[in-house]
Amino acid sequence: MKKYLFILLFITGCYGLKSQEVPLIRVIDGDTYEVLLNGKKKHIRLMNVDAPELKQAFGAAIKDSLINLLKAKTVKIEIFKLDIYGRMLAKVSYQGKALDSLLVAKGWAWCYEKYNTNNLLAMQQIVAIQQRKGLWNCPKPVPP
Repeated sequence: MKKYLFILLFITGCYGLKSQEVPLIRVIDGDTYEVLLNGKKKHIRLMNVDAPELKQAFGAAIKDSLINLLKAKTVKIEIFKLDIYGRMLAKVSYQGKALDSLLVAKGWAWCYEKYNTNNLLAMQQIVAIQQRKGLWNCPKPVPP
């Protein structure tokens, strides 16, 4: 299965995969989603951020907030590559707003410094920390 996903991503990478609107099936956690892509369920891992796991402080609350936010159940994705777990790494947006930016600005996720490709996120995280938003309201938030 991974072999076929790799081939698909390689081919689409060569020709440039355009952004596309896809139905959102479910929010798995703050940075992982299940979507319907070409008639098949696929796991999407949001690029640039790392959100708390469900058992961590704010993890379940962030998932619930995203479920309420993404009620329309359609998101725009742009796939870049597979991660080490076989999930598709993608930029995801909802109603024209990038989810990575929204999560960091609300204090729902850390800017994933090691893999971040969006320079704005680091600045948004500083503001969220200063304003003690979301997980920054904890004395010592622990990254996943």
